[in-house]
Amino acid sequence: MPKTQKAAALKMQKAPTPAQTVAANAQAQMPTTLGQADMVAAANKAHGHGALHTAYHGGNSPCLSKTAVPTVAANMVRAFATKYPGATVKPTGVATTWGTKGKPGGKRATIVAAILAGGSLAQIVAVAKANGASFAGLADVVVAGWQGVVTFNHK
Repeated sequence: MPKTQKAAALKMQKAPTPAQTVAANAQAQMPTTLGQADMVAAANKAHGHGALHTAYHGGNSPCLSKTAVPTVAANMVRAFATKYPGATVKPTGVATTWGTKGKPGGKRATIVAAILAGGSLAQIVAVAKANGASFAGLADVVVAGWQGVVTFNHK
């Protein structure tokens, strides 16, 4: 291919974002269990703020919620669910007050109850999506994983 054609072809290609690159690498190296430490480590590589597991989703560090960190964490869970279609969510027993705001029986309470009950990741994401969770239903599921409330398991 002549040099000018090669340059034009390269120009036409869109470079992946750092979050996409980390997610692609995570997909290739995806463990059979995905937990808080895995998510925090990948997000730290993508952004470099340190291992602040409490800083997700506008939590204790609003500066992180405006970065690629939430996207990296969500992409990891998405990659895990893609690689392992039968993945499950397992509660860790970590005490949390996450998701307790709002009315009992409301959309958020329904999502949190499904996540804390554990079970099929696909079914939990479907419940979350049906109740308006963002990032294709993954937002609240990712928060629970990020905070160490649940782990994601291959079987």
